[in-house]
Amino acid sequence: MTTLTIDGRLVSARDGATLLEAAREAGIAIPTLCHLDGLSDVAACRLCLVEIGGAGKLQPACVTKAVEGMEVRTDTERLRGYRRMIVELL
Repeated sequence: MTTLTIDGRLVSARDGATLLEAAREAGIAIPTLCHLDGLSDVAACRLCLVEIGGAGKLQPACVTKAVEGMEVRTDTERLRGYRRMIVELL
């Protein structure tokens, strides 16, 4: 098991889980458009972008693996701005 923090909550995820899977299993919602159960994730829609402590670049939760001790934020002003822009471009 991997332990990480998502939005201030300590979360346990199975080894090899993506951030999206870890969040969903913990009841934390991350918006997506292109993620469909049973299909490979490609991070095409970019709606699932999250902030990871120590990384300046936003990362797609659907393809980023959960790492021990990782600190993840799913709902910040920066993320809301990016998501708003992505939806407007649709």
